[in-house]
Amino acid sequence: MAINPVDSSSNYVSQVQPQPQPREEREAVKDRDDAAKVAAATQEAQAPKPTVNTQGQTVGSVINVQA
Repeated sequence: MAINPVDSSSNYVSQVQPQPQPREEREAVKDRDDAAKVAAATQEAQAPKPTVNTQGQTVGSVINVQA
């Protein structure tokens, strides 16, 4: 089985420049990004917090079991 090396033609850079977005479109993208950040923060805030049981063990957190 032959393995071909990666040549420089795979590093193609497009010469086409993106068109500037109108103000309304930029604001819509910003609003969508802000809404995603708020949703992530809300979900994180609703996650149960780890607690300590009567034996001093932490309950409700992920434990790394790899040696």
